[in-house]
Amino acid sequence: MKYSNFFFCIAAGLLLNVPFAGAAEPRPPSIEVTAEGHVEVAPDLAVLDFGVSTQAPTAAQAARENSARMDAVLKTVRQLLGADVRISTGSYSLHTNQTQPRDGSPPKVTGYTARNVVQLKMKALERVGETIDTAIKAGANQVQRIAFTLSDERAPRQEALRIAVSRAREKAQTIAKALGVEARTVYTLVEQDVGSPRPLMRAAAMYAESAVQTPVEAGQIEVRARVMLTMEIAR
Repeated sequence: MKYSNFFFCIAAGLLLNVPFAGAAEPRPPSIEVTAEGHVEVAPDLAVLDFGVSTQAPTAAQAARENSARMDAVLKTVRQLLGADVRISTGSYSLHTNQTQPRDGSPPKVTGYTARNVVQLKMKALERVGETIDTAIKAGANQVQRIAFTLSDERAPRQEALRIAVSRAREKAQTIAKALGVEARTVYTLVEQDVGSPRPLMRAAAMYAESAVQTPVEAGQIEVRARVMLTMEIAR
């Protein structure tokens, strides 16, 4: 037992002299700030969601009439824009139309509605209004969204990021000066997500039956970037 106690004391002493491997180093005195940068650029891509809604006594008839009208719309739009258009299916639905009798009896099916919405992407922004009018004349009766965006936002986002970093450093140095300390080196820099550029204009789902020319203005959109900067300070 005496030898066991002796060896235990030696082992305990060695363990006390070894630093814990998982212990984090103390964080140096620092200033943490956030800043944003933004640039305004002209969009080069228009996104248009439009569709055809048809009603009929039977589901098959509603679907058939919808398909025929949408085919006519897409054919006309492609003839107008040629290769300067990308079209994809946005959504398709077929549902029953019902009425609720006042006498409390079960709902009664009065027909069926088929709805087909497609998304169109085009770079000829000056022809968006003309495209809407053409689609309506060909049979489209819904315009759900008009959005203007960028086909490639990397360059303006990099510029916005550069501005954000510059503003963050300037803000940290201003705070340090007010505190009577010196902001020395960057400790951490984290880019925060601000999402994609927001569409400039949106049209909530509307039913278009007028042949009046549709005015559309692309305007400018804003690309933003945000960073969180931590700088070490010293007196």
